Amino acid sequence: MKTEFPFPDHIGSRQELIRDIHYHKIPQEDISHIADRAWDTGAAAASDILDKYPGKSIWEVIKQEGLKVIKVDKDNVIGGMRCFSEYYSGRKTITLYLKSVKMWAAENRVSLKYGEELILAHEFFHHLECSVLGLTSSQYKVPRLTIGRWKIGKSGIRALSEIGAHGFSRTFYAAGRHFDIVYNANVDE
Repeated sequence: MKTEFPFPDHIGSRQELIRDIHYHKIPQEDISHIADRAWDTGAAAASDILDKYPGKSIWEVIKQEGLKVIKVDKDNVIGGMRCFSEYYSGRKTITLYLKSVKMWAAENRVSLKYGEELILAHEFFHHLECSVLGLTSSQYKVPRLTIGRWKIGKSGIRALSEIGAHGFSRTFYAAGRHFDIVYNANVDE
C-alpha cells in the first residue's frame, strides 16, 4: 500500500511562504512566480545530481560529495518547533536528530530508513545552495524595514530555500531509481 509523499508537492509547497516572517511584504501577484522559481531550482538540482550519480542513493551521493552525517539520538525541539536535521556548511556536516525523525516517519507512515533518506535529501539541497547554487532565499528580496516611503535594507525569503528543498527531494525520489516510499507499519526498520 502506498502512502502520500511526506513533503509537499509543487503547489502545496507554496504554503511554506505563509509561514515566512516576511510573507506580508510579498505582493500577492509575486507569490506563485517566486514559489515556482524556487521549486524549479530544487527540481533542476535534483536532475543534475541524478545525472551525475546515476542509480545512487542519497547516502552514496552525500559520501561522494564529501559530507559527513552525524546521527544524534534526541528529539530536537527549539522554541516549540521540532527540528529533524541541520546542515552546517563550514563543517560539511548534516546532523540527523533520530528521535525527531522517528516521530516524523511514524506520522507519515514510512520507515525510519526512508524518513532518514528523505530528510537527508532535503538537507543535501541546502548543501548545494551553500556550495554550488547560491541561496534560493536570495532569489527574491523584500525591504527589511519600511518607514513611510523609505525602505531600509533588503532581506531574502527563507521559505524559498525550503520550497527548493521540497522540489529537490520530490524530484530525486520521483526518478524511480531510488527507494519507493511505501507504507510500513513497522517504523523501526
